[in-house]
Amino acid sequence: MRNDKDKLFELVNLMNEQSETPTMVTDDLLYVIDPALEPEEVDFLLKMGGGNLARQQIHAKVDLPEATIDDLLERLLDKGHVVEFESDSTGGERVLHLMSLLPGWFELYLMRGAETPDRVEFSKRLSGYFSAAREIPSEVLNAVMQDTAPHRSMAVANPPEARSISIGDAVEPPVSVVYPAHSVLGVFEQLDDDEIITVGHCFCRQQRKMDDDPCRLDLGDESCIALGPAAEHLIKRGSARRISKAEALDLIEEVERKGAVHQVGRIVPLKDFKPKYEVDIVCNCCWDCCGVFGNYSRGNIPFVLKSYYLAEMSDVDACNGCGICEDYCPVRAIIVNEDGTAEIAAEMCCGCGLCVLHCPEESVHLRPSERDVFLPVLDESQRRIA
Repeated sequence: MRNDKDKLFELVNLMNEQSETPTMVTDDLLYVIDPALEPEEVDFLLKMGGGNLARQQIHAKVDLPEATIDDLLERLLDKGHVVEFESDSTGGERVLHLMSLLPGWFELYLMRGAETPDRVEFSKRLSGYFSAAREIPSEVLNAVMQDTAPHRSMAVANPPEARSISIGDAVEPPVSVVYPAHSVLGVFEQLDDDEIITVGHCFCRQQRKMDDDPCRLDLGDESCIALGPAAEHLIKRGSARRISKAEALDLIEEVERKGAVHQVGRIVPLKDFKPKYEVDIVCNCCWDCCGVFGNYSRGNIPFVLKSYYLAEMSDVDACNGCGICEDYCPVRAIIVNEDGTAEIAAEMCCGCGLCVLHCPEESVHLRPSERDVFLPVLDESQRRIA
């Protein structure tokens, strides 16, 4: 390691203190992060500290020439260790803030698509970090991860549509449920007409590519969609480009056809940052590259994600056993049985809706069902990716 481990440990804990979703810090994690920071950058960030800070406050806290401070800030803003926003608490003045670790800095660091030596080394070490989890006894890993709150939640392409039923069938009483951020259309419908929307490189796909493991679903590099103040920051730092709402929805439709699912959440989960929207990032993820789905597919870690829907067979007789839903399911919750019809394991379903989207016979539907989906780590014989 090129950085002092104790200082790096202190910095990562400081980054965790800023976050609504802190990450467990280990020596292995410090080894992964080490290539991304120069020793003088670590020293600077420790002196800068956390919280919302105007530039003049940082100049007062750090005993360095102004030009040196400004140069360090630019480097750290480009790397994603620091973010800059307008703050309501300072009357709209622009402030700088030390970024959270994960989610947060991990995503920003690779979102611009730059393949610099430090980012390549980081990517290779991160793959090794996840693979090393296989050495942990599965019962221990499952127990630890089961106590971890999901950082992201699933969002379907569209909310379930009404369907006709035969007269004489039992009808459940209607229940009023609002899912404003649980469908992609719901996310975009709440946006102001002139809201900033951007698309940038998928952190996970970019990380895998730089470790010589390109996407098996052939999804494009640019697929992470940011909204509002987070998107504005990404544009200013050159980490993403602006697109229209129509372009964003076209992209979502395109990646769905290839087998991508949608995770929504916060790319800036800072305690001191008041979000404009409940969701500021829409990630279009696959069972290969995604940090959640991909590492589950490789048998590295269990699967933990918030879900709001459950797939069910609405018309078993209509199912022709084609196996398309089985192929698209990112967690292999669907199998075609010996009778030639699809079966859905409810306890495994992540509620992504790909089976509904791709079923040619429309024999699958989504039912609202809010829950945390936890799938234990796969053993060697179950892994989708060796």
